[in-house]
Amino acid sequence: MAMSAKRFKAIFFDLDGTLIDIRGPLYASVRYAFDCMGAEPALTRERYEELLLREGLSLGVAESQRRQYAKLVLSHFMAQAQDAQFEILPEVPEALTELKRRNYTTGVVTSRPGDAEAISYKLNACGLAGLLDHVLTARINNLSALDKTESLALACERAGVLSAHCAYVGDEPRDTMAARNAKFGMAIAVATGAAGFEHLRGHPEFKPGHVLHSMGQLPELMARLDLDD
Repeated sequence: MAMSAKRFKAIFFDLDGTLIDIRGPLYASVRYAFDCMGAEPALTRERYEELLLREGLSLGVAESQRRQYAKLVLSHFMAQAQDAQFEILPEVPEALTELKRRNYTTGVVTSRPGDAEAISYKLNACGLAGLLDHVLTARINNLSALDKTESLALACERAGVLSAHCAYVGDEPRDTMAARNAKFGMAIAVATGAAGFEHLRGHPEFKPGHVLHSMGQLPELMARLDLDD
């Protein structure tokens, strides 16, 4: 009996917090933003971790201040990240290797601006470039780049795969938002970056189809999803 076709053909990944570890640089950027905004008391690492688990990356900042806060965090983080080497998260190489063995098209879709070749160079230095077929970066360096909807649609076009047959894996609710807006067949969250497991699982607006503790769980999940009609 011939095997049935897979439901999913392509899997795209966020970069920061999904494939590479950003916990240290992100804390430094958030602390910088808090200091610039005159927040008191000073943001300790312990308080940061508590707020991150409970509130996500907004850290409970008032709605009226969130745009300023986001701009400060983004500008500081990008300045740090420009020259920093990638530190790959645990289980990422093994998961990507297994997914490529199963013939999925793979790629990175990131809100980092700039040249995709620079990202590819860093991915090559840490041994991941050969496991990723496409790399898409943001075209502009501002808050609108945080919405990756258009980039996800472009990733499908470049891969030659309908969005319904694509999955997107990210570490924040905005990744789920973009996957939904781009009409992806599945949005998957992994709790290794800017948001905790419970925050992702219970998000009131952008709840993903599945939440994972680590990338090591992804191949098994995809095998289950591909059995679904």
